[in-house]
Amino acid sequence: MATRRSLALVTGVSAVTGAALIPLVSLPLRDRLPDPIATHWSGGGPPDGSGSLTAALLICCGMWATICAGALVLGWSGWGRRAVRTRTVASLFAGAVFTAGVLGLILNANLDRSSWRDAGGMGAGGIALLLLASAAGGLIGALLGRIGADSREPAPGAPRRIRIGAGERAVWIGYVHSRSMILLGWALTGLGALGVLLALVPAGPLPRSSWSGALALVIGGVVALALSSARVTVDARGLGIAAGPLRLPIRRIPLNRIGTAWAEDRSPAQAGGWGYRVGPAGTTMMLRGGECLVVENTGGRRFAVSVDDAERGASLLNSLRESSAA
Repeated sequence: MATRRSLALVTGVSAVTGAALIPLVSLPLRDRLPDPIATHWSGGGPPDGSGSLTAALLICCGMWATICAGALVLGWSGWGRRAVRTRTVASLFAGAVFTAGVLGLILNANLDRSSWRDAGGMGAGGIALLLLASAAGGLIGALLGRIGADSREPAPGAPRRIRIGAGERAVWIGYVHSRSMILLGWALTGLGALGVLLALVPAGPLPRSSWSGALALVIGGVVALALSSARVTVDARGLGIAAGPLRLPIRRIPLNRIGTAWAEDRSPAQAGGWGYRVGPAGTTMMLRGGECLVVENTGGRRFAVSVDDAERGASLLNSLRESSAA
């Protein structure tokens, strides 16, 4: 059975093995490499930056260590679940291929060159091959991650209810905020807006062609702000979720389509990350880990949203559903 101990063992052995193989494969080629070696390329042209072989190997080791740490975090809260295990092993395999590919491209470009300035270029073909190989590695990892038992989520117990008197109208409103998403959104929006301004100003410090990249930062910041908070409403119409400062409704589930509702703790790793996540078993709007309101529709598909006081909202949903069916 997959446990956190087995996850720690897999990522730990992978990190140590990769950190040992990177210099073990590279150092025997040291006499065939210039000193320093080319380490940076702009586009598909000649190299425009250099560094020592040791520094390049340390960077690759750091990249691999970061990938292993990310896999550990991704799988920590749900390693026993097949879906989480699939994503975790896929990211580990894709990262391994990508790290090895980057190191291979650097060594190949510098091999048997008299100077780093004579190193070969990073052509689009090599980069495309690297990305395809990484995707193939991720696919193999996903298939391997599916091996083993799947510890399914426990079925919810008897749904709780709230007593509603005759003629009473009951409404529940819950809120959730993500400070990290708010900070990220404003940071991206501010940097992007500044970049657009500096790119469009005549004789500015940024080339005019960089305005599109700065605009992408603005768009990313707006999206982050739109998903930085949510207001969840339960009333006679069903479940409604309004996201962001403008409270634009992005999801509504009618009462007659709700089978049952309950509250449970979920982590971003279980949902596949932060934001609006769609998976085979259902959909999750994950703004922060912890308490979530989960509803299962009459077809068996689930929708979850992270929100404070989810237990009360779920209880009211069950009561309203039963009252409407009576």
